[in-house]
Amino acid sequence: MKSRQDKMYEMEALMRHVYKKLRQEMNQVYDKEMSRNEFFILKTLYEQGSRKSSDLSKMLNVSASHITAVTDSLIEKSWIQRVRSVQDRRIVDLHLTEEGKNTLELFEKKKTDFLLQKFNDFSDQDMENFITLFNKLLNA
Repeated sequence: MKSRQDKMYEMEALMRHVYKKLRQEMNQVYDKEMSRNEFFILKTLYEQGSRKSSDLSKMLNVSASHITAVTDSLIEKSWIQRVRSVQDRRIVDLHLTEEGKNTLELFEKKKTDFLLQKFNDFSDQDMENFITLFNKLLNA
């Protein structure tokens, strides 16, 4: 019989493997058209409205230079735009464009379809148990 410590290490290894596999599969869902980081920025702007780069950097816990690189890519794709504040020209907000909104909605649907298929063999009770256990782990 495995010790509690052995079970803990097995669980930790499984979580790492599951996370890595999900991340790789999600990259396939984004179909090389967008990165996960681009998706998260689009989603944040969609849900919370226009933001400054520094706000996004803090919210997503990444460096300012990383946000600049990702937002430059999003601007190049015409999914977001930089808009200077009328009150203070030093302030630049990032706005989601209509094309960016449409792209995000398309990839949200792709992500939802992928996750529905991924969890198809799980009962509602299985999913409730996952949610309960992950919340328990998060709050431990």
